[in-house]
Amino acid sequence: MAPTVLFFMLGSTPLAEMLVGAAERPYAIGNIAALAPADAALALGGTHRLSDYDLYGFSIGPAEQRIFTAAELVRLGKANRLVLGGSTQSIPGKPGVPTMSLVQNWLAASGLATARVTHLGICANTHDEALQFRKLKEAEGWQKVLLVTSALHMRRAEAVFQKQGVDVTPVACDFQVYGVPRTSGFSSPFPRQHRLDLLSLYLHEQIGWWVYKWRGWV
Repeated sequence: MAPTVLFFMLGSTPLAEMLVGAAERPYAIGNIAALAPADAALALGGTHRLSDYDLYGFSIGPAEQRIFTAAELVRLGKANRLVLGGSTQSIPGKPGVPTMSLVQNWLAASGLATARVTHLGICANTHDEALQFRKLKEAEGWQKVLLVTSALHMRRAEAVFQKQGVDVTPVACDFQVYGVPRTSGFSSPFPRQHRLDLLSLYLHEQIGWWVYKWRGWV
């Protein structure tokens, strides 16, 4: 009975929303206009997947708001350069050419990019992105950087970059709970899929934090 009770408790109560909302709350800026101008806006990866039959060879993923937020920061004059995060794989048949280059091409073709766009190449995780970005920052002589990622991921991401000596200003997006109206409280006794999804995202970040801490990355 224990697994069944746990399943219903996690999926039928607002526990997942409470946990995720509390994690997102510290990164709710609210007033983008108050941000000081920066040299670059970096949108971390995890925003797309390969899709051979889509128009540009990729499909926007669940964290696509990272791209749009960073592009809008550049358009508003809050950053002079747009930097896209890393890709976990290369384009098939093109070794060493990251899939993020497809997103870069799309931004240029769509007109969403109002400044020069670059990317961080092949990166397995956020730690790799921090390493690659530190090299780029040093080469370009940048001082101020806006870090754009999902609100739930921001705590770990900000800590990773700070560990590498990269001072960033966090600009969170892709809020899952905080500031997002929810119509489901205890309205149903049955588990809801979105609550289990939220719990999965929350556990991913919590476990990721301790793994990064164990590795000395934060």
